[in-house]
Amino acid sequence: MTNPYQAPGVDLGVSNQSGQAEIRTVISGQKQLIFAILGYLCCIPILASANAFLGGTPEKPIVTPMFGVVLAVGLLATLSTAIFACVGIFRMGRILYPGTTRYLYAIGVLIPAPLIGLIVMFAANSKATNFLKAHGIKVGFFGAKQ
Repeated sequence: MTNPYQAPGVDLGVSNQSGQAEIRTVISGQKQLIFAILGYLCCIPILASANAFLGGTPEKPIVTPMFGVVLAVGLLATLSTAIFACVGIFRMGRILYPGTTRYLYAIGVLIPAPLIGLIVMFAANSKATNFLKAHGIKVGFFGAKQ
């Protein structure tokens, strides 16, 4: 006899433990990718503000030490977020793209490129969101909750 007043159980769409582990891996990789996207977007103003530290005239700019420092910080932050995004995509990649290592290596090469990397990150995030929604998990702005 079933209780009609019983709250519905959470169905992750997967019955075994390995499937739930895969879902948790995609959730954590997506969160890592989302934070990498946010970090990448925060690096853009840092790189753009480096031009404010150029001396001289617009026709003949003079590179100041502060320009070099701000540019180095911006580039280092961009590189670290690109590596962070690559790790998140590689973590999700074995589940979302099984058997396609060439695709994952192409993503690793394309992520450090300025605008192309952002497009690749959004595409991978979309693929992870579709995978999680197909398994019955609600995905919010900062990814799914674990």
